[in-house]
Formats: sequence, structure tokens, C-alpha cells
Amino acid sequence: MKEGVVYCAKCDSEMRLTVLPSYEYIEGQALSNVPAYKCHKCGSIFFTEQQAADMAQRTKKLVESTFGFHRKITVTGRSLAVTIPQELASHMKLSKGVTVKIIPSTGGLMIRKV
Repeated sequence: MKEGVVYCAKCDSEMRLTVLPSYEYIEGQALSNVPAYKCHKCGSIFFTEQQAADMAQRTKKLVESTFGFHRKITVTGRSLAVTIPQELASHMKLSKGVTVKIIPSTGGLMIRKV
């Protein structure tokens, strides 16, 4: 084994530095042009600690500047509810009767159409 070379944990082949066109460090927050090591044999992706730290910082900035709305939780019947502004509903093609899935995620909730 060569010193300073990254080897694949799955197949023990030498990994090559590449740039991924798109990668979601946190689900739903796509980053572009992400440096990573990729195994040419099995396709595994590996990130160094520095690469992971850079992705975390880029994702934090992305989340802070992303299109979004502040809403207060309200009550309807015996359930809590969050209203969706018409601008966002139109953008996401949501309307009355559309089923969504609410998923707990790091730092909050994610809502996806089913």
C-alpha cells in the first residue's frame, strides 16, 4: 500500500479524487461540485474529515438562505396543524386532498408528497 493514498473499505482498491456533480449531505439539501474519493472498481464514495466539514458548512449556508416561510403551529380539532402559504403550495403543486408524508429530520421536519 502506498502512503497518502486512500483505499476503498469495501474492495481495498485505490480511490481517486473526483468531483460529484450533486450530493445531499443532508437529505433535501443538494450541494453541487462536491469533492470526494470514488473507487473506480466498486463505485464506493468516501469523504475525508475535511471534505465532510466543508459539506456541513456549505449545507448550513444553503439552509440559511433557502426559500422558506415562518409559520406558527395552530390547532384544528385535536391535532396540531401548520398552514402552507399559497406561494409555496403553488410552487410544490400542493392542493387540498394531496397526501404528504411528514418525516422527522436533523433540526426539524421534512414534508414530502406521497
